[in-house]
Amino acid sequence: QDRVRNKIKELERMGNNMTQKDKNVLTILEVANEMYARAIKFLPVDLYESDAVRFQITPQGIRPPLNALQGLGTAAAQNMVDARKHGEFLSVEELRVRAKVSKSVIEILQKHGCLKGLPESNQLTLF
Repeated sequence: QDRVRNKIKELERMGNNMTQKDKNVLTILEVANEMYARAIKFLPVDLYESDAVRFQITPQGIRPPLNALQGLGTAAAQNMVDARKHGEFLSVEELRVRAKVSKSVIEILQKHGCLKGLPESNQLTLF
């Protein structure tokens, strides 16, 4: 919460020198700050729990959709939601094949911790 407030102050000090991107970030940070003030929590994006495109309100907080991750498009998000209906993924490799997503989508999911505990491949090591 302090990081959000500090960034808001930093952007506000820029005044008229703010770019459009800075203004957009400021708006998002103001909403986030309001959420913190009201004790509303953001949950992490989850491979199995997040919707493809809609935010979900749960008793624990608000869970962003898969396509909220920068660089992860709506088609890839929907493919993952459709693929998970057929059961859990056994590996990152299986996720990529079943959901028909690119390696860059896999990297985005890994970067955001969505694939924790999921092995890279289905192959078992016996020794």
